[in-house]
Amino acid sequence: MNLTLTLGKRLVFFACITLFCYILTAFIVGLVVAKAGASTPWLRIMAVVQDLLLFIMPAIVTALFCTRLPAKFLAIDSRPKDSDAFIALCVLIAAIPAMNALIMWNHNLELPESMAGIAKWMHDAEESAQAGINAILGPHTVMNLIVSILIVGFLAGFSEELFFRGAFQRLLTTGRVNPHLAIWIVAFVFSAIHMQFFGFFPRLLLGAFFGYLLLWSGSLWLPILLHVANNSIFIFGRWELGTDAQGNSAVDTVGVVSWPLIIMSVALAGIGIIILQRRYKKRLQHS
Repeated sequence: MNLTLTLGKRLVFFACITLFCYILTAFIVGLVVAKAGASTPWLRIMAVVQDLLLFIMPAIVTALFCTRLPAKFLAIDSRPKDSDAFIALCVLIAAIPAMNALIMWNHNLELPESMAGIAKWMHDAEESAQAGINAILGPHTVMNLIVSILIVGFLAGFSEELFFRGAFQRLLTTGRVNPHLAIWIVAFVFSAIHMQFFGFFPRLLLGAFFGYLLLWSGSLWLPILLHVANNSIFIFGRWELGTDAQGNSAVDTVGVVSWPLIIMSVALAGIGIIILQRRYKKRLQHS
């Protein structure tokens, strides 16, 4: 790829186009909510608008601006090996009990009394985000399940990976930033931008996993597949198992009461990750 601009200039352009799209999205969403209200159908439409304008558009515009090979830049010009996809999906499923334990630990974190104001703001942001998700998912029907998987599972998974791993991470790595540093920077921003601080650390690890999948496979389609699968599992689990009194998904509690299961989950997920890493190193040696 012929990337004529420096990393700094590319990052500034990416930040500017993202800020413009954020303002445009906020204006459209605010206008629609003011006129039509916050009903489930309109919130779903706004979720689609947000994915298109806030995530997909900045990624594509940045890729077109930075190189004559935008598909290669975004790493969407090749498909991953089926075996890599299978192993990665096994890792995702095997890690569910361990991730749920981390979710519970993160959710129960308490800040010192001196930070009570920050803690209240974080709780309010968490409740607002949870209320938004509940409204988008809608009542417990098969049709709502299908629509939710399409919007929250497929579209959100695709758009967020295109933005964070396809554009942001690739901007860093093609700018000679250490790949591991780039992965964790992007994972940090990915988790923080969700404004759900009591799920920050699980989402941080998940974002890092997606980043390493891009690094190891060389194809954005692998983290997209895993992101879609993760979101869809959450949606289906929530639909099937329901929620608790606070509106939290019961799927987040699967396996957390069994330490042997959690330890086994960590071990199996770790083995799968090691296999993926070794396959990547083997391909490097033969390239």
